[in-house]
Amino acid sequence: MKLLASQHEFYTDRVPEQFNQTLQTQRQLVKNGSADAERARLEEMEAVRSSIAVTVTTPNQDIEHLYAIERGEMRLVEKAERPPFMRIRHSLEDFSNLREECGDSLLGFLGALAGLGDEMRLTALRVRSLRELAGQLLFERVGEGGFSLHASFGAAAAEARLDANGKEPAPRATIRIDDAVYALLRSGELDPQDAFLDGRIEIEGDLEMAVGLALTAASPD
Repeated sequence: MKLLASQHEFYTDRVPEQFNQTLQTQRQLVKNGSADAERARLEEMEAVRSSIAVTVTTPNQDIEHLYAIERGEMRLVEKAERPPFMRIRHSLEDFSNLREECGDSLLGFLGALAGLGDEMRLTALRVRSLRELAGQLLFERVGEGGFSLHASFGAAAAEARLDANGKEPAPRATIRIDDAVYALLRSGELDPQDAFLDGRIEIEGDLEMAVGLALTAASPD
């Protein structure tokens, strides 16, 4: 099974365009004379040198997209010089729901955990923090229009190992959010910390890893 033209365009064009637009917006803020904090944030964004891999699973094959990030700018490549710090894997069946909830961003699910209503900025500090998680996590948005994705970080992302049956290994942690809570987080109406403390975000497995991911997502840029 191959990707439809619109799906192919999303991964090859829209994902890097959206990512780079966030960088250009930050550059424009600095150019317009924004505060020192915005300049420092831009420096952190331009310090990112890594890669991200996205694997779309279909009944017949896995389709991988690899994105190199140099000086904060993303481009689609066949081979990256630097191993991915994050690998996302999801089924083709979930494509429509994922795009509906996350837009054109690879980091949309992290944006939800951070309670952001806009694009998450990828900084060098955030990349280091995500790489240090060093394991695989399952993120599930349950309810109407739900989806699930596997996110691997650090060495787990670079190795991209499947088990003996060609399936994802058991995740260290699972984060599960229903549609109502997810919508509140994405709009910024619900504070992520409150959602965790109140049990509105369900966690299974390695609590430390799940909380570490949430804290990294919600940390200042």
